[in-house]
Amino acid sequence: MSNDLVELSAISSNKIMNRNVLKYIAVLAMIFDHIAVFLLDDASLVYSICRTLGRLTAPIMCFFIAEGFYYTHSKLRYGMRLGFFAIISQLAYTFANCKTILTLKLISDWNVIYALLIGFLILICYETIKTKFMKWLAIVALCCISFISDWGVIAALWILFFYIFRNNAVKRNIFYGIIAFVEIVYEYWLMYEKNIPLQYGLWHFGLLLAIPILLTYNGEKGRDSIFNKWIFYIFYPLQFLIFGLLK
Repeated sequence: MSNDLVELSAISSNKIMNRNVLKYIAVLAMIFDHIAVFLLDDASLVYSICRTLGRLTAPIMCFFIAEGFYYTHSKLRYGMRLGFFAIISQLAYTFANCKTILTLKLISDWNVIYALLIGFLILICYETIKTKFMKWLAIVALCCISFISDWGVIAALWILFFYIFRNNAVKRNIFYGIIAFVEIVYEYWLMYEKNIPLQYGLWHFGLLLAIPILLTYNGEKGRDSIFNKWIFYIFYPLQFLIFGLLK
């Protein structure tokens, strides 16, 4: 019994990061990632390091969509907020990637907040549709729709399993790891098809860094402020605008 208590105490002592701290990590990782994408040579060591760190952003934000869905007082307002910023961010996202918004990619290649919104809608279906067949049919349909966005079905599935196993860290990490591994294999297949040396893709394994990071989450919100609530929503489109101008 004493050994069990010691082990439990050790696990609890590692849960040192609240929601705000993890959001800051996600934003900082996103900055490094996009500095690499828009400004650095993709064959450089600094590029690989920045992109490795950048792999933390999507898993952390997917995790907090699942958390936010569980804790929010108004799912309607939450979903509308995601939808609004998905549209606003799309303009900046397209500008940064295409140097203009007058392109078909404005409606065919969506940003990650769109993927987060799809994940949120999947959780709505998971919780509200009672018929099992119809529930999973709706979830599959939404997963298909998510393919047109950054992180696409990967983000949608992460959100779903983060929610289903929110109280089971072992199963949560297993399903996260499986989906991350599929994503890594897919990226390596694309590299192989394009005859890109496979060692240039080692940064994709940065997805696995999210596992120990998320294990430090203590379930606490942190200091409540307007800045902490809106930092990701505002900074996400803003940084695309800045990188678009720099290009």
